[in-house]
Amino acid sequence: MTARVTKEELLAKARKPAPGKTAKPNKPARSAVVRMRLARANANPEISGLDPMPGTSNYFIGNDPGKWQTKVAHYARVKYAAVYPGIDLVYYGNQRQLEYDFVLAPGADPKRIELVFEGTQRLSLDKQGNLVLATAGGELVQHKPVVYQDADGKRTEVEGRYVLRGGNRAGFRVASYDAGLPLVIDPVLSYSTYLGGSGRE
Repeated sequence: MTARVTKEELLAKARKPAPGKTAKPNKPARSAVVRMRLARANANPEISGLDPMPGTSNYFIGNDPGKWQTKVAHYARVKYAAVYPGIDLVYYGNQRQLEYDFVLAPGADPKRIELVFEGTQRLSLDKQGNLVLATAGGELVQHKPVVYQDADGKRTEVEGRYVLRGGNRAGFRVASYDAGLPLVIDPVLSYSTYLGGSGRE
């Protein structure tokens, strides 16, 4: 799978090889591009890199030097500040899985978070509470979110789960917690060996 984030959305390409052991090598694979955005969110969040990583990259694309990019810094995480009132969104990779945390300031309302998916055939919840996104290129799975609060060096887990909101939308339901402390909702976008991608996406 290939995934990237833009100012407005997360894009992931699911690609499943053509079925059949005797399929010709040039037989096209089934694929789908899934987009995830936030409903009624801040259209212009402040975006910043967190946890700088060693090294830089250069992009010499096209014949116009004015559009070339050099010494582009690498970061382990990318933060989108105030996507909802009091709620930040942070993307990061973790062992070939894409994680994203919603970090809620004290008093922020987790019910405001609403995920909208495009490019999916249907959304469903499995027995483990995972959010399953069925696409033409296979299934993308967002694992049941881990919800927690940190205070005085101690982490307390809070019960939380996905809720389907009709059509291609989902949100979160969180059990009682200390509203005077920050809250973190941590889903994980996982993909199997069926999923792949290409640098053109």
